[in-house]
Amino acid sequence: MQFMGNLLLIIISFTAGFLLSKLKHFPKNSHKGINAFIFYISLPALSLRYIPEIDYNIEIIFPVIMPWLVFIFGAVFFITIGKILNWSKQLIGCLVLCCGLGNTSFVGFPLLELFYGKESIRYGILADQPGSFMVMSTLGIFAAVYFSNGKANWKQIGIKIFKFPPFIAFIIALFLSFVEMPTLVNFTLEKLGATLSPLALFSIGTQLKWKSEFLELKPIGIGLLYKLGLAPLVIYLLYLPFTDSSGLVFKVSIMEAAMAPMITGILLAIEYKLKPNLASMFAAIGIPLSLLTTWFWYLLMN
Repeated sequence: MQFMGNLLLIIISFTAGFLLSKLKHFPKNSHKGINAFIFYISLPALSLRYIPEIDYNIEIIFPVIMPWLVFIFGAVFFITIGKILNWSKQLIGCLVLCCGLGNTSFVGFPLLELFYGKESIRYGILADQPGSFMVMSTLGIFAAVYFSNGKANWKQIGIKIFKFPPFIAFIIALFLSFVEMPTLVNFTLEKLGATLSPLALFSIGTQLKWKSEFLELKPIGIGLLYKLGLAPLVIYLLYLPFTDSSGLVFKVSIMEAAMAPMITGILLAIEYKLKPNLASMFAAIGIPLSLLTTWFWYLLMN
């Protein structure tokens, strides 16, 4: 039921954004206000709610480092392909952000529960919060600034990272691990964090333009081939000698690596004008396609 509910929420939020943006009186650039709420409220709330509850032990290293490996391998892969195909820095940056980051929570959590039950969610949170979320807040913002400017201004990049609201919230959340949060505060943070996915999907939908000149099949194909196929394969081969292939740690790590492009990564690409129309296509195509490809990985490991 939860899986179908989340799937329906994806469809409604995304479609509503796309259709409403076509109305004559729909406010132009409304996505900027929505994105500001996401980056300043929704994402920090998620970090403050869940990171303090992480149980730190040696077992968490595998789901935690998975998103870092996927992003780094993805950056190397897309930069190499981009040089071979003579892509612009903006196009390379778009693929690094959209396909180097995975949707390990909103799409990931219900799929994990569907495949492996509720117990798998605790490993999913590790892949998402100190994993994908932290990668997005550091390497993600680094890539966004670098590829949008076309040069490495280390001072500017450093300032952007340390001023990025989700990163600040992440640092605060680490210290809150030693504090017992009141139930009312946790409830409020949960509700604020729950706004992330519908608002992000709505925002992306408002900026989606279904025109043939935006449907760049080669970048889309290469990007999704990496995110849905090569990325989980790399993690599978790397983790197989070191973890129990029948255990949840291994299976959750592979499944989370196979998830669709991260909505927030797509928003970053859009915010920094890294092929925004192409970026929105990764949500429109990648999320539905991932519902099929994750079944392949599930069958492979069972």
